[in-house]
Amino acid sequence: MQELNHTFFSALRLAKIFFDSDVPDKAKNDIGLWELDEDSCYALGLEVSDWIFQNAVHYYNERNDVDTWLFSDPMIDEFCQLCQAYEQSKGISEEENPYRNAIERTIRESFHFDSYSYGYDWRLSLAERGRKCILLFTGEEFYSHEAVPEGLLEIRYAFLALNQKLKAELRKETRIIPLSLVTAAQWKEAA
Repeated sequence: MQELNHTFFSALRLAKIFFDSDVPDKAKNDIGLWELDEDSCYALGLEVSDWIFQNAVHYYNERNDVDTWLFSDPMIDEFCQLCQAYEQSKGISEEENPYRNAIERTIRESFHFDSYSYGYDWRLSLAERGRKCILLFTGEEFYSHEAVPEGLLEIRYAFLALNQKLKAELRKETRIIPLSLVTAAQWKEAA
């Protein structure tokens, strides 16, 4: 009897997650072309990470043996714009914004892997320069590549849901000018 490698099941699980997601059909079809072995599972985890957000860039620093992933998307840009409008309408700071806190909590929870030798960051603040993005850094001892796409999908779904909530919140705020507490008699007196 031949023992099945755990990566076989990791690849199947990853394929199932993607077939249940909203990623493009081309990406779903490409999953079927991969072999179910350890090398393919590792490569598949890296490959499918590129399919979740519109712009995914991967840099490899050979000297330090560190992979850097930069994920950006119009939905992330939209989230930052909606947050800025929400903060202005409520008169609150970025730190007080519950939507920013929710996405930061989601990123932390989604990038909690069973491996080590990794780090992450995000640029979602008006104070941070450059394109709004999510960053993931993995070192040579990182062995959870098949878990990265699932974490990225959770982050993607959180952005989509929070964008809808922010839009609804901003729509329901009507710009009603409060009636002045000044009476008509006081207006005449002032004139």
